[in-house]
Amino acid sequence: MSVDSSGDMNAELDARRVLGPGRGGPFGPVRPRRTSAPSRVSGAASEAAPRVRLPGRAGSPGGAREEGVAMTGWTVLEALGAGIAVLLLAWTLLLYVPFRWRPLGLYLFVPKMAAGAFSPFIATAGLLLALVGVLRGSWSLAVPAALAAVGAAIVVVRLGRVRADLAAALGPDWADRIPSQRRARMVGRWWRGRLPTAREPRLRQDVAFAAVPDSGRKLLCDLWQPPAGVPASGLAIVYLHSSAWYILDKDAGTRPLFRHLAAQGHLVVDVAYRLFPETDIPGMVADAKRAVAWLKHHAAELEIRPDRIVLAGGSAGGHLALLAAYAHDDPILTPVELGGSDPSVCAVVSLYGQADLAAHYDHTSQQKVCRPDDPQPDWDAPPPQWMRRVFGPDAGRLGLQHMTVAGRLDWLVGGTPSEVPDRYARLSPIHHVHPGCPPTLLLHGRQDEMAPVAAMRHLRQRLQQAGVPVTAMYLPHTDHAFDLLAPAWSPQARTAIHVLERFLAALAATDQRSAAQPISGSPAERVALPQAPSV
Repeated sequence: MSVDSSGDMNAELDARRVLGPGRGGPFGPVRPRRTSAPSRVSGAASEAAPRVRLPGRAGSPGGAREEGVAMTGWTVLEALGAGIAVLLLAWTLLLYVPFRWRPLGLYLFVPKMAAGAFSPFIATAGLLLALVGVLRGSWSLAVPAALAAVGAAIVVVRLGRVRADLAAALGPDWADRIPSQRRARMVGRWWRGRLPTAREPRLRQDVAFAAVPDSGRKLLCDLWQPPAGVPASGLAIVYLHSSAWYILDKDAGTRPLFRHLAAQGHLVVDVAYRLFPETDIPGMVADAKRAVAWLKHHAAELEIRPDRIVLAGGSAGGHLALLAAYAHDDPILTPVELGGSDPSVCAVVSLYGQADLAAHYDHTSQQKVCRPDDPQPDWDAPPPQWMRRVFGPDAGRLGLQHMTVAGRLDWLVGGTPSEVPDRYARLSPIHHVHPGCPPTLLLHGRQDEMAPVAAMRHLRQRLQQAGVPVTAMYLPHTDHAFDLLAPAWSPQARTAIHVLERFLAALAATDQRSAAQPISGSPAERVALPQAPSV
């Protein structure tokens, strides 16, 4: 060992004694001092030792760290996108699975209805995520996103290809009868975007149209009249809202449809008929006929023709509309005070209504979930606090606290189909078909879990056999209440409205001989109605 080396060693030992532990003492190394003339041994070792590149010191400062952060950020985004894609795929698959009215079907009913309404947006979102996955080479993102986009796009395209044979109900020249001005305000096919915008109609709410003889209870309706400046078509629609015969009320999710129909010159009468347990099905049908009779009496003031009144309804309202239209002269289903009047209508429309109550009882599996000894709820109980927080003051008005028993038929009809088969038949439209039934439009979802589509197909066959003009349209991938959620964008709602508005416009344009003649009664017999304000 050279003298220089021994000197360096002595210096290191001196440093260890001075610094102590932790700073190069007995428990830690110290860096040797450089000398101006290193020994030949240390110099040779220094030349032979490879240089070690420490992280963050060589190249661009922090480059490796930034690359790691970028990779971590993309991994998080990729996982998030893949999760969204899987959720979109699961959401889309609901449109391909028919459910029945059981706990699973009830829990998934709203998500399925939303999937149908927003299927164009699901297709768009899935396509964008799939493109990002392909560009980034992430198949875990691209595959489920592409499947969701394709599945939703198939639903939209299939709905856009549905056609209804309106000539079967209105004659081969039905399209030529619609004025071009009214046709311009109609909805296009699904690829043309949302519903056309229109001026606000004149809305008058809570108009009393009748009083129940026994109790004096006033029956109310809302009048949707055409906007100022829009000529009246002369046609009126008496609409019976969805209810399952137990819940809901007028003005519940139907404003977009009524606004659209009023913009075409039609009058819409939104009826708040009585529900169970206040009345039974004959009482509900009687309320519908009271609305028709009142409308005919006030036809001149409301600028409609008494021979151009259409009964329409959704779900239970569709059932009641069909029953009131087909059995307009049935004494059991007609109020006593309307004796001698004519509650007939020129047409009837059912949106996802019930044609056969016995079939509805079986379809909804009520024989499994309803027991004879089940106690009835407290009908006067207010909705729970959470329901009032979610739905606001409408929770009580709509009777949402009784949703769990809504649609139950053994209480409503007075027994099961096996116990009172004649009563079920008497209250089912399918058993009232005769050659004098008015032209009928049936709009129904093929996957309806609350109203069997098979019964509606059977009703159509019976009507055709009786020679009644009828048009039916069965929407694929569609469940119940398809017109109540986002109708401005929903392919199901737009397809149904596309047919409905043309059916009504052709009816309104039929036989315009009364255009220059008084509509009904003399001026002295007409009761003036208050002017309806615009809304």
